[in-house]
Amino acid sequence: MAINGYFFNAEESGGVYDRVYNAEDVTSYLDQIVGNGVFPNPSTQLQVRADSGMNIIVGAGEGIIDGHKIINTADMQLSLSDPDALLNRIDRVIFYCDYVNREMGIEVLEGTAATRPTAPELTRTTSRYEMSLATITVNKQITVVTDAMITDTRADSDVCGWVAGLIQQVDTSTLFVQWQTAYSNYYNTMTAEFNAWMETLTEELKINTFIQQYTKTVSLTASSSKTIALDMTDYTYASTDIIYVFINGLLGVNGTDYYIDTSTATPSVQLSLTGSTDMTDVVEIRALKSIIGVQSTT
Repeated sequence: MAINGYFFNAEESGGVYDRVYNAEDVTSYLDQIVGNGVFPNPSTQLQVRADSGMNIIVGAGEGIIDGHKIINTADMQLSLSDPDALLNRIDRVIFYCDYVNREMGIEVLEGTAATRPTAPELTRTTSRYEMSLATITVNKQITVVTDAMITDTRADSDVCGWVAGLIQQVDTSTLFVQWQTAYSNYYNTMTAEFNAWMETLTEELKINTFIQQYTKTVSLTASSSKTIALDMTDYTYASTDIIYVFINGLLGVNGTDYYIDTSTATPSVQLSLTGSTDMTDVVEIRALKSIIGVQSTT
């Protein structure tokens, strides 16, 4: 059991200092105060964006991993490998802390081309710890990386996150730029469609709508014509009408027991009856038509 206290000035006695601290003491101290991630102010820190060709830019900024701080003082250009000829892949842009070599850096982890590609897994061991800044979808045969292919993962606490603890206010001016653009476009489209729908619905609700039914019953023998004209009083056929044909009380199947013939001036029902010569078939036709009445005043 031991109790340590930090930090006090060292006093020398006989050439030996009674207080000696190392990097682990400092990082351990900071680790309990400042969380891992990217510093959020300004929100462009370590942001990944497209450059030219297969190149990308990692913006200037700072991040923390277990008390170790990385500082990228200027925009850094990184190059992606050429795409596969047949399959897509997903690369990941990271910053890392290498405990063995005592260094921090920024690099691209190249994904594996596949039918359903996934981003490379992060290494998080006692030797190396990685944080994801972005993923990039590298489709087959592309020659240029665009911002639309880049997914910002700095805010995803599972793979990165924002430095928290001493931060009082987060600058959100450029956070989730791609998400905000996509959401804005989707919102504007949906709003326009909703407003148009509401206008149509409002007008339709002012109209009296009802269903008008027209019927006709015919008794047929085997020698009778199998054509029944849709000539009910006040009825005019329309393709939007619902036609029911009952044969001896049973609902017929359109295309099997009958079909609607519209080749003549007065459309008709053409039956497919094959009864015996002494059989009488009772056929009932019901035509349902949606009728829009006079616009109401309420």
